[in-house]
Amino acid sequence: MNSKMKSFLALSVSALLVTACAGSFKSQRVVPTNVAEAFPIMVDQQTVTLTIVADKSLSELSSMDKARLSAFVGSYAREGHGPITVTAPSGNRADYFGQELAADIRNELHAMGIGWDKMLGATYRVSGNATDQEVIVSFSRYVASATACGDFSEVWKRNRQNVSSKNFGCATQNNLAAMIVDPRDLTVARPLSASDPVKQVGAITAYQGGQSTASETEASSDVSTTE
Repeated sequence: MNSKMKSFLALSVSALLVTACAGSFKSQRVVPTNVAEAFPIMVDQQTVTLTIVADKSLSELSSMDKARLSAFVGSYAREGHGPITVTAPSGNRADYFGQELAADIRNELHAMGIGWDKMLGATYRVSGNATDQEVIVSFSRYVASATACGDFSEVWKRNRQNVSSKNFGCATQNNLAAMIVDPRDLTVARPLSASDPVKQVGAITAYQGGQSTASETEASSDVSTTE
């Protein structure tokens, strides 16, 4: 066998190996490295609104509206971010009642513990023929959600690559998204709380004096082992 024939056979074998590897690679499913990549938790900002209609026969908020506003403030305390916006009607001859209602709502919010600096005022245009005057109270919140589960397109008895299923980790990610108290923490870290300078000075003084800096609970704890 001459050298030309040997070179031709070597090139043919190499081409067959490359083709086989390419075909094997294409047949494999790309598996994400972790469940967070396969089922990412998405955080969306939503607006929560409460609409209160002005009652011209009343000089203040009704007991029902106060109860609704109280529940609204409770939701704001649990999951709200930013200020509460009170949007009143404008551009109508009868918008006086809407403006009065907006003022009553702001006073009620302040009585419920919302600071004046946590409230914003806004207006929206109404037509000249509008009779109902509505005031819209709103705030922003964040909601976390993961990818929906339920992909059963695979036939497991034919899984020869020993890879995880397409649903692996989906339930865990959805449960985690449902349990997060404040989804905004996934996008922006909370600021650190203020430190206690008195505690810091006491710990430094004790350390410089050769004393223990451990807390009373830590110092009194006793850990024992048995052989």
